[in-house]
Amino acid sequence: MGLLCLSRAVGYRFGPHLGDAVPILLNYCTSVSENDEELREYSFQALESFLLRCPRDIYIYCDEILNLTLEYLSYDPNFTDNMDEDNGDESHEEEEDESANEYTDDEDISWKVRRAAAKCLAALIVSRPEMLSKLYEEACPKLIDRFKEREENVKSFSTYVMASFVLPVSVIRWHEKVQRQLIWGSIDVVFKYRVVETGGVGKIWVGLRLTGFHWSWVCLMGRSYGKGIGMVWIDFAGRHRSIERDGRGEWVQFWNRWCGEEILEESLSAIFILVGAFSVLKELVVVLPDCVADHIGSLIPGIEKALCDKSATSNLKIEALVFTRLVLASHSPVVFHPYIKVTVSLVLHRLLASKTDNYMLFSSPVLSAIGERYYKVTAEALRICGELVRVVRPNIEGCGFDFKPYVHPIYIAIMSRLTNQDQDQEVKECAISCMGHVVSTFGDNLKEELPSCLPVLVDRMGNEITRLTAVKAFAVIAASPLHIDLSCVLEHVIAELTAFLRKANRALRQATLGTLNSLIVAYGDKIGSTAYEVIITELSTLISDSDLHMTALALELCCTLMADRRSIQNVGLTVRNKVLPQALTLIRSSLLQGQALSALQSFFAALVYSANTSFDALLESLLSTAKPSPQSGGITKQALYSIAQCVAVLCLAAGDQKCSATVKMLTDILKDDSGTNSAKQHLSLLCLGEIGRRKDLSSHAHIENIVIESFQSPFEEIKSAASYALGNIAVGNLSKYLPFILDQIDNQQKKQYLLLHSLKEVIVRQSVDKAEFQDSSVEKILSLLFNHCESEEEGVRNVVAECLGKIALIEPAKLVPALKERTTNRAAFTRATVVIAVKYSIVERPEKIDEIIYPEISSFLMLIKDHDRHVRRAAVLALSTAAHNKPSLIKGLLPELLPLLYDQTIVKVATVLMPLNVILLIKKQELIRTVDLGPFKHIVDDGLELRKAAFECVDTLLDGCLDQVNPSSFIVPYLKSGLDDHYDVKMPCHLILSKLADKCPSAVLAVLDSLVDPLQKTINFRPKQDAVKQEVDRNEDMIRSTLRAIASLNRIR
Repeated sequence: MGLLCLSRAVGYRFGPHLGDAVPILLNYCTSVSENDEELREYSFQALESFLLRCPRDIYIYCDEILNLTLEYLSYDPNFTDNMDEDNGDESHEEEEDESANEYTDDEDISWKVRRAAAKCLAALIVSRPEMLSKLYEEACPKLIDRFKEREENVKSFSTYVMASFVLPVSVIRWHEKVQRQLIWGSIDVVFKYRVVETGGVGKIWVGLRLTGFHWSWVCLMGRSYGKGIGMVWIDFAGRHRSIERDGRGEWVQFWNRWCGEEILEESLSAIFILVGAFSVLKELVVVLPDCVADHIGSLIPGIEKALCDKSATSNLKIEALVFTRLVLASHSPVVFHPYIKVTVSLVLHRLLASKTDNYMLFSSPVLSAIGERYYKVTAEALRICGELVRVVRPNIEGCGFDFKPYVHPIYIAIMSRLTNQDQDQEVKECAISCMGHVVSTFGDNLKEELPSCLPVLVDRMGNEITRLTAVKAFAVIAASPLHIDLSCVLEHVIAELTAFLRKANRALRQATLGTLNSLIVAYGDKIGSTAYEVIITELSTLISDSDLHMTALALELCCTLMADRRSIQNVGLTVRNKVLPQALTLIRSSLLQGQALSALQSFFAALVYSANTSFDALLESLLSTAKPSPQSGGITKQALYSIAQCVAVLCLAAGDQKCSATVKMLTDILKDDSGTNSAKQHLSLLCLGEIGRRKDLSSHAHIENIVIESFQSPFEEIKSAASYALGNIAVGNLSKYLPFILDQIDNQQKKQYLLLHSLKEVIVRQSVDKAEFQDSSVEKILSLLFNHCESEEEGVRNVVAECLGKIALIEPAKLVPALKERTTNRAAFTRATVVIAVKYSIVERPEKIDEIIYPEISSFLMLIKDHDRHVRRAAVLALSTAAHNKPSLIKGLLPELLPLLYDQTIVKVATVLMPLNVILLIKKQELIRTVDLGPFKHIVDDGLELRKAAFECVDTLLDGCLDQVNPSSFIVPYLKSGLDDHYDVKMPCHLILSKLADKCPSAVLAVLDSLVDPLQKTINFRPKQDAVKQEVDRNEDMIRSTLRAIASLNRIR
């Protein structure tokens, strides 16, 4: 107890003394007598405190502590669960006679040891994320076994430990066997709190038990000793898991028979255990969304019990409802169809008994929960109803399931809440949202009810509190393939939505734009052109680069309005007068990108079809936006790309004749103004590239030669645009232009860099599944790229690596072995290039290269121990990309890679005399070089970029591979060194420290004293008086970054 109190008081400072304390505690746990349970309990509590407060120093004892906790999780000297079934009846009377002299449950405190061991295990899970894989293998089955714990205090904490265990294990591959054990272990807990009397036998709990890969019927028998229950597992009949599905109905009927009996024992602890069981199942569904598909029928009785039992608390109901909603949302609707009638089975006595005499009611515990007084239970039940709607009718065209008996009960239950004004806002919003799903899914079966339901939803649009949810509900209804009849409210809805576009509420305006779009698509023939003009006028105020998402939605709605041929005359004119000026202003923005840029392109394509809108006038307006204006000055490079893309889309929408004329005009600009108007030439090249990517330009003779002539321009931006244009023109006709580019690369040595960029554009634009490369072209491209791997120019090597990486996505079986072969090449630049190529081939989406590169990736990443710094940095960058995009590729290699990665962050201090007597932090001596600048010499640290990349890689690993990282061994000395390094290294180190403070607070606290000095130095540093503004700004950024890290440390409790 003294050690426990001392460690809690001094925290991580107790770490140096663990070598003396921990062996004593371990000895106490194993050597004391059975009567000294308190000593064992206090020993486990002290070990728990050490794990939480001194994770760095206790690391060497973690395996011993784990084995000890697993042993004592089931420590119960007064109870055995392997008694022989045949001896039960014979020894029954004997036990009764001797019970007076036995050690009773009131005197039994061994459960405190089990609880302390469980807490110690929880501390181990929290403090040692790098041990999660081992903990999962060894501890998870033991914890599942504890679900049959006879002491409720221990059982409730076991479910808590399991819930905390499931969440971090989401990054680990779950084994099917333990997954099933966890599911059924939790189900046992949910079901077993129905205890029945059986005459002279005692009390029986019934459930399904998993032993190895076999399911068996089990009955939990026992006698009552004071407040506890002695239990014996008896297997009635073993069944192989392959017939578990066939036996499920029999088991449910068997269990329902026991559930109908009187509950003899319901305690507050029992409720807590049920809450914990649902919590475990909930976390499991989040981690593995489809994991309970085979167990739905066995889950329903437990859910029904939690919702319908009179003794159930609100917390239990909420946990059961949330779990049910997650299961419904994450599984295929077909899974639930066999059990819909079981789920929807009880009459709505409390809610609808007086209103539904004329209906054949099928309602469920979920629908009954809608009538609960506690608003959170009601709100969650309404959310589940929204999921039930999707489940009972997943496909409007027909799903082979009779959903009609459930339509009116669901509708009536939700309508009763929708029309009730005296209720919480959350319930109102859930009722509105749920009714939107009901109308959109069951509208064809609710034609008589719609005239009374839809006005209620419109009324909710007039309420400031519920208007946003009501707007979203109408969006759902409008998108329904049933084409719901909205004639009774459509005009009112359009008027309300148009008014909402003027509101300051951003979320309301966004929802309104989406809803208007859906309504115009579905009901445009019923909306007058006057309403269109009013909407367009309001839209013109929303188009700005200050809110690109809103701008994209507004432009998409404009396109929808212009696509309606019935009012195209008026709409086209209004758009040209109101929206076009805003669009031309927007296109000059350097922020324009993504969805907003795509919407703007669609806008110009739609506008060219509108009446009173000339293609020539639109083209001239677009090209004029590239001219410098007195207000804003010159135009940015990003804006030129945006203009070029809009010009290309406009030309293609206008037809072949207009497109050809535009291409001729652009080529004439290149011929005539090549040396006099660089801005005009720049835009012309970009426009040709964008048009050529979308359309074959081979009909324009010698266009490739015209473009390549611009490589001679004295302006870098012109040469870059020409490279871009040539590559994109080749995309439009590979058979003609790709051989031209390859020949030019072979013959034009001085233009190789630009030509390689053109080749990169060709490769990047190819679809992985539909690449148009011929085999001969691929071979020639690969030969050319590999020949340039050893280039002295880093820019050339980077382009080659990106090209190789993108080709690897298209031809992985050919490229991966070729890249691996060159990892042993004598040229360091070649080794670095192939590793960077692998980096570019690891993308976020699943690709066919994944299974090919998985067994080979170690050959590339192990180059992190190469003697050349360029190769090491390439390996670090590849590791960082893999950790971000596909962590599963590298998890098995991390135990070997992490020490090598940490070694790239080490900083050795060396004093270098310079005119200003600056002390530089440098890595290894081979990374130091001296640059002679004439009057003085400058020391350059070539290891800076490598260290920066290494720390950024660690930052990425903390996001996706935390279970593999030992934070205690990383913080000191590696992170500490980085906090006292160069500006570029400190910034990622501050981010790492903030993440560790949030995810592994105990590891940070253990070495907090050693981190104070580098943080304090950074805050107190002051730039020189003659420092330029850039240096001052960098220092201020550094101080802000440091303060953010300190704020994260301050949040540790």
